[in-house]
Formats: sequence, C-alpha cells, structure tokens
Amino acid sequence: MRTSIPAAGRLAIRRLGAAVSLIPTLILALAPAPGVRAGPPDPSRLAPIVGARARTVVQEGETLLDIAFSFGLGFEQVARLNRRVDVWIPEPGTPIELPTQAILPSGAAEGLVINVPEMRLYDFSVEGTPRVIAVSVGEPEDPTPLGEFRIGQKRVDPDWRVPESIRRERPELPSTVPAGPDNPLGDRWMTLGSSSYGIHGTNNRWSVGLDATHGCVRLYNREMHELFDRVPEGTRVRIVYQTVKLGRRADGIFIEAHPDLYARVGDPLAATRIQLRSLGLDGLVDRGLVERTVREAQGTPVRVGSVPEMPTS
Repeated sequence: MRTSIPAAGRLAIRRLGAAVSLIPTLILALAPAPGVRAGPPDPSRLAPIVGARARTVVQEGETLLDIAFSFGLGFEQVARLNRRVDVWIPEPGTPIELPTQAILPSGAAEGLVINVPEMRLYDFSVEGTPRVIAVSVGEPEDPTPLGEFRIGQKRVDPDWRVPESIRRERPELPSTVPAGPDNPLGDRWMTLGSSSYGIHGTNNRWSVGLDATHGCVRLYNREMHELFDRVPEGTRVRIVYQTVKLGRRADGIFIEAHPDLYARVGDPLAATRIQLRSLGLDGLVDRGLVERTVREAQGTPVRVGSVPEMPTS
C-alpha cells in the first residue's frame, strides 16, 4: 500500500516543490571573482568524497518517501536527484538514483558535523570513514542554530516540554508531552550544549530530510539509537552552513551543491568561483558545468574538472 502522509508532511513537501521550481530561474554570472588573487593550483585542499554511486528500482506501491526510508536517506535528497520522477506514484521499474556519495564539509573533521543545507550529519567519532546520516533541520522561520556545541545531557524516553512559542501556534498542546508514540522527540535525546535544542529521534519518519523542525536536528529512530549509544556527553558538535562543497577523487575536481535553505548565501555561484579562484583551480574547471551544477543543486558530487599532473623531481 502507498504511504499516507500527515498534513504537515505534505505541506513541507509542497514547500520543497515550490523552492525547487524557482531554482532554474536564477541567472548567475560567470565573471571572475573580483579582489581574489589566484595562486598556483592547490588541489590538496579539496575535501575527500565518501560513499559510492548507487541505484534502486521502484517496486509496486512504493513512493520516494518509502525508498528514502528504506535506505536511510533524506526525502529531499532523493527527490532532488530524481526530479522527473513522480514523488507519490512513481512507475514500478523506474530506476532511482540514490544520494549515497558526499563531499566532506570543510573544517575540522572531529566529533559530529551537521551541514544544514544538505540536511546531513557526519559522525567523525568512528574510526575510518565517517558515517553519513540523514537529518531534518529547522524551518526557515525557526532555523537550526549554527556554531560550536558539545553534547550535553542525554535522555532515554524524554518528555517534551512544549515551548511557549509552539503552544501559541498550537494551543491544544499540553505543557508537557510524555514519552510514547505521540512524542515528536522519539525515544532518544541529546542536548546541544546548555541550549534548548537537541539531536533526537522522531515519531514521524516521513519528516526526515526536510526543513521541518523548530530548530532541533531530527534523525530516523534506528540511526538515533546507534548515535546515542556511540557518542558520549562532551562530544564536539559543529553546525555549519555550506551550500556548495568542493572535493576531489583521483584526478577529478568535484562540486556538490545544495539549496540555500535560509537565504544566507546571496549568490552561490559567485561564492563558488571565489573558492575555486582562491585554490588556483578556476582555470581547470568547465565553467558552464560549474554554473549548471550550482544552479540545479542536486545534492550529489559532480565532476567539473581535472587536476593537473604534478611534475616529478
């Protein structure tokens, strides 16, 4: 049977569709970034790419929401990568690209890193390749806070003390929602520092991979259980806002672009060109492909150029 989606989920998805429809209308200049001096090519500063390309095929009765949940991926990630596929009634047998590759966010590779625009959490607390986990983040009206935090108090079966701001919107809510199936925090909670925000599970799995919270970071329950058991109090958490990431695999230069959820970047293409120029890579990429990748913001690494062969001594 096809999934029945709550009204709030349908509203969030309609908002996603409206945002996606605006992306092609952006016209972005390709002029060199002024005031940024280009140095010699330095591909060593490009971030690595984790994961590998993967596909699946739509089964009878599946929606893209079902597929996202089955593979532990965010809904918006799957929808953006398969824009020509009907979200609710995809044709059985249709091949679906899965967003299972990612360029690591720039900055310290330590503890937990949450990149808001891509709605992913990177867990660097594990040995070797970090785990990449789909999350929900705050709506533009209630954004997820950016900055440095530490994991504070951890709770099993938390009560939800409903903020006054939410009770004003929904006066039917009690002041406290006890643990159980009606609790939107799920059954695991980790506080971000001493704030009122946290990383938690959910009673609405269809919301993962959307900007659908009041600022908290929401995971599928199975991933939240594993993260809760793995990560101790005091673990560093860095919440960043990187709409465009630059990466490298072998001799390829890659770009991964995501929508500017909170309208903080202004001109993402100009910002990308500044990054490329500062690394001395501006002349090594296909400018038209860079523009298209940033404009489409499909959320998967796209090869846009090649690094030069370095001379051997």
